This record gives sequence, structure tokens and C-alpha cells, in this order.
Amino acid sequence: MAVAAPDARLAPQERSKAIQDIATQFEKIYFDPEVGQRMARDLRSRLQRGEYEDITSSRELAKVLSAHIDLICKESHTGVVYHEDDQLAGSPAADAAAFERREEERLAQLRAANYYFAPLQRFEGNIALIRFDGFARPDEAGAFVDSLMSEVADAAALVFDLRGNTGGSSELIPVLASYLFDDEPIHLFTRSDRKRGTSTESWTRPAQAAKRFGSRKPVYILVGKETFSAAENFAYTMQQLKRATIVGEKTRGGSHGAFGKPVTPHLVAHVATISTVNAVSKTDFGTGVLPDLAVPAADALPAALAVARVALAHAH
Repeated sequence: MAVAAPDARLAPQERSKAIQDIATQFEKIYFDPEVGQRMARDLRSRLQRGEYEDITSSRELAKVLSAHIDLICKESHTGVVYHEDDQLAGSPAADAAAFERREEERLAQLRAANYYFAPLQRFEGNIALIRFDGFARPDEAGAFVDSLMSEVADAAALVFDLRGNTGGSSELIPVLASYLFDDEPIHLFTRSDRKRGTSTESWTRPAQAAKRFGSRKPVYILVGKETFSAAENFAYTMQQLKRATIVGEKTRGGSHGAFGKPVTPHLVAHVATISTVNAVSKTDFGTGVLPDLAVPAADALPAALAVARVALAHAH
């Protein structure tokens, strides 16, 4: 019988300091300053009223704080997470060699996993399927994506399967999107980071290392309840630009990138600092991406293939 690891107990002073620290983060870096202020006031008010006094369990505090945060923020990247391992130990500054070793291992695993991409598939009618479950950074996966997209440039239609894709680096989106348009640069979205005080526009790249699929042939993107964050952004961006038909179920709605900071050795506060504004809709996908063709996620691939074959038949 498996035994749960002992919970990390919290001293009153440590608990109070952690809550104050979280409140300050909401004030200073939450992407929506007004909501951040309201959240900070709520946490401090609850602390003052003694609502957390009986909580000595780190696990329990994470659960209670996340529930309180959700009442005001309703933001899927934001909350408090309990970790069994000490999150304050072994920082990069403490051991640069160990950090470098971990980075090398991570990159080796990423390469071995083909940067989250499954083997390319082709279906009858020369319809190509690209399934991938995460967005690696362009400096890591860019060359792989260039090669893959060059390989599908001759396909009659293209299907992206994002049903199991939980996100990652939104910077890979313009790399992929550039192959689905022509030479003229297209504005995709703008990301603003309150913590860093930056605002960055994402555009397609006019110069491509490889052959494009182009702007004229049909594209379908499969989504479901697991599709999250950068994966939602890619689907939503292509939908708003009328470049892809979205097939499947409504997504979760994770449009705000978060910053995670340990507030005790076992509690990490994740606070959304980044807002994404689509170039077409001038809003985000915070409530989830609505499919153009709503079907159960399990049926999304046959549904997309059927629609693609009809579209291709009409094109000839």
C-alpha cells in the first residue's frame, strides 16, 4: 500500500509571510492591475480576519488559497501549488554546474521526443497530419519545424492535431504560422508582460528557410478540453485570420502566461503576468476557443478528414 509523503507543516509566521508575499505579487505583477489590487485586498482581509489561522498543512493552504484566488481571478494559469520537494534548494546560482547538467539533460530529452512532435502522417487525398503535444522554444525546435513544414508543403490539405497539446512557448507560433501564409507579413497577436514592462508584437516571417504550404490550401486544427495556453493561441489566431477551420470541443481558456515564485520551501505562487491580444479580434481566448465544427474530441480527426475531402473535391 502506497503511503502519502508527510505534509510540510507551516509555522504561523511562515504562513502569514507567504500570504502577504502572494498579495504583494498580485499588486505588482498581475496582468490586470485593477483585479490584482482587488485580489491583494481580499487576501489581506482574510488574513486579518483569521481565516487561515487553523491551517498548518502546506497542502491544505495551497488548496484554500487557490480556491479564494479563483473566486476573483478565474484565471487558469493562476493559483498556489504544493510541491513535496524543497523549491528553494539548489537554485542555479547555488550550483551553476548542476544547473547546466540539468539543462543538457532536458535538451537531450526534448530532441529524443522530436520536440513534442509525433511522426508525420498522410491520409488518402494527400492530407497531411501533424500532431504535437507541446510548443518548444524556437531556438530549440525552429530547425525541426522548418524541416517538417517543408515536408508538408506539397500536401493538398493540412491537419494539426492539438487535442493533447498543453502549450509552452508562444514564440513558436509565428514560426509555424509563417508556412501557412505567403510573403506579406501578417500581424498575429501582441503579448504584454506587466512584470517585465514589455509589449511584443508577433508577425509571420516574410523570409522562410524552407518551402511554404502557403495561404490557399485548407488547414484544420483539432482541439479539445486538454488543449491549453500556446496551443489555444495558435488555434485562435488561425481561426481569427480565417486561415484554419477549428474542429473538436471548446478549449479550457488559458490566455495569460504566468510567473511562478516559491513563497515557502513547498508552496509556489503562480501569478498571470502576460496578456495576449489578438490582432484581428483585439481580445484574447480567455473563455476558451470555440470550434467552427463542434464534435466530440475523439471524433475530430475523422470529421476534419471528411470536411477536407469535400473541400478538395469542390476545388477540382
